[in-house]
Amino acid sequence: MLDSGKQSRSNNSKVVSRRFWTLLGLVLFLAVSSSALAIRFTANSFLAEYQAKIIVDQAEIDARNLESILARHRLLLSIIGNTTDVVNVIMGYVDNTDVVSDKLEKMHRPDSLSWVTLFDALGEEMVHFNAQPAEQNIFAASEIAGLVDKLIDQTNPDSKLVLLRTIDKKIYIVLAEPILNAGWIEGYIVATFSLDMSVVFPANEVAQSTYVTRVGAAESVFRKVSDSAERVELATGDLAIILEPDFASVEGAGAQLLRKTVGAIAAVLTLAFAIFAALGRAALVEPHRKLEAQKKSLAELAAAAELANDAIIMADIQGRVVWGNPAFQSLSGYNLDEIIGRTPGSFLTGEKTDLETVAAIENAYKTGSPIKTEVLNYSKKGDEYWIAVSISPLQNEEGELYGFVSISHEVTEARRQREEILAAKKETERQALHDPLTGLPNRRALDLALKKKGRAGENDAALVRIDLDHFKYVNDTLGHEAGDFVLCEVAKILRDETKGDDLPVRVGGDEFVILLGESTCAQAGESLAQRMLERIRIPKIYGNKTVRVGASFGVASTCEGLLPLEDLTIGADAALYEAKDLGRNKVRIYTPELHKSVLDRRKLARAIRRGIANEEFVPHFQPQFDAHTFEIVGVETLMRWAAPDLGLLYPDTFLPVARQLSCLDDIDAVVFQKALREIELLNAEGTLIPKVSFNITAERIQNPDFLDNLPKMQENSPRISFEILESVLVEEQSDLFNFSLDRLRDIGFTIEIDDFGSGHASIVGLMHLCPDVMKIDQRLIMPIVECETTRNLLKQIVGMAELMGLRVTAEGVETFQHAEILAEMGCHTLQGYAFAKAMPAHELKDFVMSHGAETLKKAANDH
Repeated sequence: MLDSGKQSRSNNSKVVSRRFWTLLGLVLFLAVSSSALAIRFTANSFLAEYQAKIIVDQAEIDARNLESILARHRLLLSIIGNTTDVVNVIMGYVDNTDVVSDKLEKMHRPDSLSWVTLFDALGEEMVHFNAQPAEQNIFAASEIAGLVDKLIDQTNPDSKLVLLRTIDKKIYIVLAEPILNAGWIEGYIVATFSLDMSVVFPANEVAQSTYVTRVGAAESVFRKVSDSAERVELATGDLAIILEPDFASVEGAGAQLLRKTVGAIAAVLTLAFAIFAALGRAALVEPHRKLEAQKKSLAELAAAAELANDAIIMADIQGRVVWGNPAFQSLSGYNLDEIIGRTPGSFLTGEKTDLETVAAIENAYKTGSPIKTEVLNYSKKGDEYWIAVSISPLQNEEGELYGFVSISHEVTEARRQREEILAAKKETERQALHDPLTGLPNRRALDLALKKKGRAGENDAALVRIDLDHFKYVNDTLGHEAGDFVLCEVAKILRDETKGDDLPVRVGGDEFVILLGESTCAQAGESLAQRMLERIRIPKIYGNKTVRVGASFGVASTCEGLLPLEDLTIGADAALYEAKDLGRNKVRIYTPELHKSVLDRRKLARAIRRGIANEEFVPHFQPQFDAHTFEIVGVETLMRWAAPDLGLLYPDTFLPVARQLSCLDDIDAVVFQKALREIELLNAEGTLIPKVSFNITAERIQNPDFLDNLPKMQENSPRISFEILESVLVEEQSDLFNFSLDRLRDIGFTIEIDDFGSGHASIVGLMHLCPDVMKIDQRLIMPIVECETTRNLLKQIVGMAELMGLRVTAEGVETFQHAEILAEMGCHTLQGYAFAKAMPAHELKDFVMSHGAETLKKAANDH
């Protein structure tokens, strides 16, 4: 047996020897007689591989360079989008349109940034920052909206969707990153970056041109460029690089390499025997070594598959199982003997398995294509479980398909959590669009519905605006629970009276809106409003008490041509205000007459804004007199509007509109500065004014800018006093209001309560405010000549002021008889037409210069 083994090994040795020397003789022959051909063929094959490798390497470098740039930009967006300030804006806690620009200024905004936009979780634009206005329209708004919609609808939050456009030598890419709050996606930060092609793809000797394209469009671009172009897909984002090689440069490099190769071969030929021996050795030993290495590698892969946590099965070309690892057997419950020769679909699918997914997997088997998906499987016991599976075709060295490998892992819990998140998201979206008390859609739902109509080109619509009458009385007398009951009853009426395509909305408080569906004329809205008014006015029983409320309705429609869709709510509001002005419990339509009134108010609003910008508002001054000596003790500053095209206007003409515009403080600021300058000029000219008083709102007192810009009190300057309406004693004021009053007193200003007796101020409120002067409302002053009751009431008010140490000013003193009575009662200061009307500064100067207290006394005595 040993001899037989030795003989076998000897035979093998002879075979190897013969092969070896035969190979040596062949190499010598080839070296001598065919060196040129050997060099040519060897070089051509080698150069082709070398050139291909250069092109592939350069394409990979360009792809990684672009990935690095995009990663830096995504990191910037992620840092900005997940700061507290941005999250607060997206959540609606803060209204700050400059939040993005502020962050970018602090972080040194990159030059490549074109614009940044914040979208909330519903795809609504919240904040837009335009860094490069010229690049704003590179991408259409619909493309941006489509990208955001895909981000919102995607089930895989880690996918990186982009928009791409190449113009000249610039690449424009739209990137998006989620804005997270407590692990929830609350919105997206979307931005466009412009990249210079020469920076992203630096010049080199390999590439003639380099293109960036979307993966879905890469094939068509690939065919247009060249069959020899190289394509590399980026690992992040749906992008690919296509490199068109410069064959002249590549072939030049190859030629240089060929020259070096020829020189090397010439040197090698001098050592032909050594080379031939090496080749012979390689022909015998290396194949055996490679075979052993391959066996070892296969053994290691098999061991790894056995120990893998992922379930792995191997299938033949027909999709029948030929092998499965222990993890698969554990997951499915099937032994290997039970599944060999069967297709996975024959024992893993069940009644709830998605048939479309099964068809897609079967198609992948038929076409030999890879596939990744999630599918519901059933174990041997019948238990349901979800898996994420990846199926890849297996090919031999000749590229022939011989089977498939399937790698999967269980994702049942992940699916459950994802579905819970989606359900919670839907519920959050529902709550965000509905009123929690009545269940009706809310203001945001109304805004979205109007925007949807506008985007769809539906310009005809009708709107009914509803405001409950006497609802505050219900809350004040029966409590807020009764008020909630009424709101729910009204909501029920709205549901009963509207059709399926109508949108009843609670916009807040006791205000409701109905956006009509098919009916878009004002008459349909009026008819609906009348029906609802009749039902709302019917008394309702809450507990054992009767609750009565009414309602005012405003109806507006675009069909009459008076209003565009975006102004529909404004028109309905105007009609509603008219219904209230006419006595409530009325239905009013937005008519051409009302339209003219609205346009007039808009014209006045524009004029007011222009007047503020041009400082057209001017101060007039009404002198105040000592009640006993008739000496001038001060002036009250009253605002007038010197409008170029309207003339001199009094406050009652423009103040209601100014209050709606929230610009009353701006007007006050203009008048305040002008009045101070004019009074200082009068004092400098020798016309001394002891005190100047200004009307001021509680809101302006709490404005830090107002306090910081107040003038410093000079020794010889007039005293400045601020008159605050009595209503501040009724309303609960903040700590900031009280702190601001203390600051004013510390600086040296005095505080007066204006129009005292016009509201419902309490003695406690008056004591808490501690004013310096109580200014009695003229409606209490006017009747004192003839009404004894009013005189007695006024005596009590003056007595109360004396007890509190307050000085008393009476305004609206029309006659000297008023003045005499008020002086006897103990008033300190008098103001009214009996002495002087309000006048501009130059007339005030003449009045002060010509004023004589003795003359006024004589006139009073003569009276």
